[in-house]
Amino acid sequence: MEFVAIIFMVVVLSAAQLALFARNSFRHFEYTCFFTKDEVMEGDEVGLVEIVSNRKWLPLPWLKSELSTSRWLEYAGSQSEVVGDRRYVPSFFALKSYQKVSRTWKVKCLKRGVFEIRRVDLVGSDLLGFSSFSYSAKVHTRLTVLPRPLENNELACPPQYLNGDALVRRQLLSDPFFIAGVREYTGLEPMNRIHWNATAREGKLMVFENQYTSRKNLSILLNVQQHPGKAGSIAANDDLEDCIRFCAYLFSAAVTEDTPFRFLCNGLDSSTDKPVCTAESLGAAFALEQSRTLARLLVDNPKKIDRFLQEDAASLSSSQLILVSTYLDENLKAFVREKARRGIPVAVFVRGRILPSDFEDGTYSLFLLQGRENKEATLL
Repeated sequence: MEFVAIIFMVVVLSAAQLALFARNSFRHFEYTCFFTKDEVMEGDEVGLVEIVSNRKWLPLPWLKSELSTSRWLEYAGSQSEVVGDRRYVPSFFALKSYQKVSRTWKVKCLKRGVFEIRRVDLVGSDLLGFSSFSYSAKVHTRLTVLPRPLENNELACPPQYLNGDALVRRQLLSDPFFIAGVREYTGLEPMNRIHWNATAREGKLMVFENQYTSRKNLSILLNVQQHPGKAGSIAANDDLEDCIRFCAYLFSAAVTEDTPFRFLCNGLDSSTDKPVCTAESLGAAFALEQSRTLARLLVDNPKKIDRFLQEDAASLSSSQLILVSTYLDENLKAFVREKARRGIPVAVFVRGRILPSDFEDGTYSLFLLQGRENKEATLL
């Protein structure tokens, strides 16, 4: 009889603690996670902080959180599982009464992109582990991974012609920073233009003679369509990612040379769902914003390059044009030839397969990109 009573009490206590944990496990409970930085470069490491807080007397003897993130975020020391484009990262906690626990993951950013965590699934159990209880915590954390520009040793031919100013025969005003020599003072020049050393040498007033310059501008056109005539849903390959990194290199080179530029791309900006066509500007802030555009760039279903050239880039005009693509076909050749006939110097950078005859066309300059692995492109 006593044995039966003991069994009965055990069953009652087990059922009571089961009901208690089922009702109260996630009451007065908080979960949050966030990246330690909002923006990093491709290949960098960033921290992801998980914070769980149990603000009640009932402990949580076993708690599991499962993060669902992009496969391109690699978590150090985790037993993560990759399924398709998603990576699932489990994490385990044991919380006492009124306890707060934080954990920081080291995350390596393998690829450019904008990565978000909107929800985390949590699973807890009762004291004896007889049953489990789930809870979905809403979070909102975002990480922008900028493409890392290609280095000079990763370029088949680094562009050396991104000069901010070019000498011209005549312009409305001369450029005070370009000195051609000295000449005699005419009475019209301001006093701060007098060359005193030349004045003392010649015995009469002499002034600086300045050259006339015209600022060059640059248009960078990126084609993310990976096959001629096909713009279907295709994931980005290494060649295309190298083209994107090369555009990031061009942005930084334009800043170094103080060259105004604009950026055009038939890929869709995830923030607008439209192809990219920027106004012309210059400076480090503008280049950074375009690198962020590259991070947001969707390449799996772009606008067909033929339509993009006809509708978005037909009126393109600048003193220089750089076309970056993974291939070169007759439609792209016709476009750059037409721009070259209008007096625009055109350089085409290809990361992929091209024909030897492509180098014979003298209307544009053609270069091969080596890319990250320094492997040579293949000539058919």
